[in-house]
Amino acid sequence: MGKPSSAHGLLFFISSFLVSSCASIVATRPSQEMSNMEVAIKAAREVGAEISAPELFRVAVEAEVNAQREYKLKNFKEAKEFADKSRTYAERAEFESIRNGQNRVEAAPVDPLGPVTPAQPDTENK
Repeated sequence: MGKPSSAHGLLFFISSFLVSSCASIVATRPSQEMSNMEVAIKAAREVGAEISAPELFRVAVEAEVNAQREYKLKNFKEAKEFADKSRTYAERAEFESIRNGQNRVEAAPVDPLGPVTPAQPDTENK
């Protein structure tokens, strides 16, 4: 056999590209883990974990930032690992806060339309 042709090189390049592309397509997005993480962080905030369990809460928030970064970069395996770590630490911070006597303080729901005020009669043009 002689020298490999450029067609073989092109075929190798295309097949390598397709295989590497499939790897990112096959990886599932950790949507549920990201959602669980956000709920756990919110729950920890509601019991004041920033103050009553600051170290656990700080680790949870750092892992949350890392999970969001990896998710945006489509590194889904790493994003899932960070999201799971964040959720775990947020739950521990929440538990520690409740154990230390903190009460849950839920934020008031926000009205997306804002306050509704009755229409005022137009007295300027009379």
